Amino acid sequence: MRKISEVLRLRISLGHSIGKIAKVIGIGETTVRRYLFLAQKAGISWPLPEGIDEEQLELLLYPSAITALDPTLPDFEYVHKELSKKGVTLQRLWEEYSENRLGYSYSRFCFLYHNWKSCETASMIQTHKAGENTFIDYSGLTIPIQDPCTGNELFSAQIFVASLGASSYTFCEATKSQKSEDWIASHQRMSAYFEGVTECWVPDNLKAGVTCADRYEPEINRTYLELSQHYETCIVPARARKPKDKSKAEGAVYLVETQVLAALRNRTFFSLEELNDAIKPLLKALNEKPFQKMPGSSRYSLYLELDKPALQSLPATPYELFHWGKLKVDPSYHIIIEEVPYSVPYRYIKKMIEFRYNDNVVEVFFKGKRIALHNKSLEKRVPVTEDQHRPRKHRYQAKCTTEEIRKQAQEIGITTLEWVDRVLEDSSIYPKQRINTTLGVVRLNKSYSKERLNAACARGLFYENFRARSIRDILKRDLDKEPLPKQETITALPQGHKNVRGPAYYQ
Repeated sequence: MRKISEVLRLRISLGHSIGKIAKVIGIGETTVRRYLFLAQKAGISWPLPEGIDEEQLELLLYPSAITALDPTLPDFEYVHKELSKKGVTLQRLWEEYSENRLGYSYSRFCFLYHNWKSCETASMIQTHKAGENTFIDYSGLTIPIQDPCTGNELFSAQIFVASLGASSYTFCEATKSQKSEDWIASHQRMSAYFEGVTECWVPDNLKAGVTCADRYEPEINRTYLELSQHYETCIVPARARKPKDKSKAEGAVYLVETQVLAALRNRTFFSLEELNDAIKPLLKALNEKPFQKMPGSSRYSLYLELDKPALQSLPATPYELFHWGKLKVDPSYHIIIEEVPYSVPYRYIKKMIEFRYNDNVVEVFFKGKRIALHNKSLEKRVPVTEDQHRPRKHRYQAKCTTEEIRKQAQEIGITTLEWVDRVLEDSSIYPKQRINTTLGVVRLNKSYSKERLNAACARGLFYENFRARSIRDILKRDLDKEPLPKQETITALPQGHKNVRGPAYYQ
């Protein structure tokens, strides 16, 4: 309508051409001609009669757009509530309104609804579809938890707040911190309280939820993302420093602070359980309190009517919390998690990998593929290493242990094991040399049969020869194939023999 009045002013008052008017206003010449024709047909000139506003000018120019009015206005409060339901549009509601009656045109219906919404329901700035959004934030207020023995403050309890978009049904609880573990656990309890899950979660940009805030492509914390996948929902963080993006959460936080936390301000709490027990009845009263501008309705009644039927079902199995991280594999082909080194295949050295862990397992991923799985260890600084993760030379060297050598010797035979045990138990030999000596013998099994090696070790035991070189010489000279000499009893030599000097000689 403003453009029509400007066309009339430029044409009638200033006498500009149609082409110049179209260029100045930024519309087509055909449109200018149509406006002038409608004005001439309606008998409108310039200046406009006093008191004519844009709405009246529209009625004069387009009288056919307005039909005869129905005696009663549409119930816009009902319209607004119905729009919160999935699949319901203004077009559909107008068709139901105009069915079997003579009423407003569709454009007039929309105009009157938006006018009612802006003037009569100022507290309902946004229209949220049922089951679509859950708005999530923490309260700025905290409640101290005190030590029952000393009375000193142990920590300040954080207040987690969530609100459903369509009904404003609210959940809140106290947690020890805003760290990932408490953040995830609060979402699980929130979903159980709502008895379902909305299509989207709209959190603030705290680190437990959003690793890197961005207007278009925020980076979601991996643990939080995994939780949303488990609950089959998506995460749409509010823009940084844009509180209107989560106005429902801001409103819910304000209500929790004024109607729940304020009521507890003079009480002393010694545990989170005690504090949450005190919050529950106050939260119930908040949700069941009637709206001031919607008598007979409350957050709970709207939740039952709008949100609850539209919520997705909870998952059949509980979510298992994992912590995620990224590291570059060092040359020792281990990554350190909570002061414990865990091995990965050596071919991933100097590559960036992802890992996740909980109280039971540690998993390592490269480009989405799992490359290592370990049981969680509680022994700090003690490496957890899989043999297949080592290079071939390292695997060979790793077998150079007392237990491994004895195992190999036992596989060869009992005689070889006895020879190895005699060497390993000899405290006069340096420990590293004991391992080298025994290794030198058990590895002869690659060149000689077990029977020959056992026979060579039997000869070594008989002659008390515990050198690896001696066993090797026995095998090279085929002495292991010769029978061992029989043990003879040593008797006293005859004293009267001519070659025996006798004791007198030494007198």
